Amino acid sequence: MIVCFDLEGPISPQDNAYELMKLIPNGDEIFSKISRYDDILVLKKKDYEAGYTLALILPFLISHKINEDDIERVSEKAKINEGAKELVSRLKKRHKFYIISTSYEQHAYSIGKRIGVPKENIYCTAFPINDYLYYDIDLQKTEKQIIDLNNNGIEEFFNEFYETLDDTMKKIIENTKVIGGKHKTEAIYKVLEREKEDIKNVVAVGDSITDFKMLKDVKEGGGISIVFNGNEYAIPYAEFAFAGTTLLPLASFIESHNKKEFIEKWGGKGYFHYVGEDIEKIISIHKKFRNIMRGKAGELG
Repeated sequence: MIVCFDLEGPISPQDNAYELMKLIPNGDEIFSKISRYDDILVLKKKDYEAGYTLALILPFLISHKINEDDIERVSEKAKINEGAKELVSRLKKRHKFYIISTSYEQHAYSIGKRIGVPKENIYCTAFPINDYLYYDIDLQKTEKQIIDLNNNGIEEFFNEFYETLDDTMKKIIENTKVIGGKHKTEAIYKVLEREKEDIKNVVAVGDSITDFKMLKDVKEGGGISIVFNGNEYAIPYAEFAFAGTTLLPLASFIESHNKKEFIEKWGGKGYFHYVGEDIEKIISIHKKFRNIMRGKAGELG
């Protein structure tokens, strides 16, 4: 069996890009509004891929000369979810374990090293930001305008902002291939090709809008799709859901032969559901645990 985990949410509660933006004055608020813009585009544009926030924040990171050392320093402070190391250690004994993450490579490799997942088993967003330190851009005025934005003006403002960037910056953004949406599914198929396996033997675990296509495709392909403390964008596309403060029960669930029977008999910490049941109830339960585990980052799409 091949087990593929999203990183931010299921393995670590930190949203690394969100924390990175906090190095910029009012960066958390700027990130939240760009993330909202990203969500709007996902819902409105057919070919737009979720998670592109990581490319859209590039002008702001570059304007403040954020570099790879900064990313690694922020990553070092990231917590690991309870039970994550034990889950990886247990599943690696009998199965292939991969991380498929929207995260910048510096963060994904850092977390992978801490839980025992080698670089070659991690698919993530390549991010050579040091290559752009030569580029000068002043966004102080823009940042102040973003702070004053209300939700109704987000789409129009950012459409204009990204359209008026110069060709060099547009190219930098365009060349940043964020591993979200369909690119996570593509990563799974690369893993299958490498392992000479079928999607029926895949377990995919995710939690957010960047994971819904991966969860959907694995489910439709006959594999096992699971949300862990998921949001409303991800839960409807998974087959199973687990909400809790520790990952370890997922190891037993993944290795169980009869998933529905496991859920019926479950009496431990946390909540297992078959997603064919009351989705609104599941979303409500997961929202509670998402807030407990991820705080402000849990509110992002």
